[in-house]
Amino acid sequence: MTYRYWLFKVLSILSVVIAIYHFVGIFYPINSPPPWRHSIFVCVCLFCCYGFVKRPKYFNYFFFVLLVQQFYSHGLYLLSQWSDYNKVDWISLLLLVFLPVIFFALIIDLKSKSRPSQSQKSNLNCR
Repeated sequence: MTYRYWLFKVLSILSVVIAIYHFVGIFYPINSPPPWRHSIFVCVCLFCCYGFVKRPKYFNYFFFVLLVQQFYSHGLYLLSQWSDYNKVDWISLLLLVFLPVIFFALIIDLKSKSRPSQSQKSNLNCR
């Protein structure tokens, strides 16, 4: 089992944890977003869990859109917290640091799937 297998397993578990956080946010006010936004992110996080496990090709496009949305949303929030209160929102900062790394791992994984493996190459050479 490769490091990518474990990376994507951990990310899928983390997605479920984040979905639970947003599910709680539907019924109990955790932060400023309204309940409908939490319900959207429950679905997004559960889809990410599926995407990290199965990693279909289209998931990279979905994750890129999510990456852009998170940069807009958490990036603006990070800047406003810093300018208004001189406070760092650590969750936003961690998201902005790790989401591009995760996206890069998804791209590497997709490229490795599209390249024939050594065993496939040797089978092609035997024919």
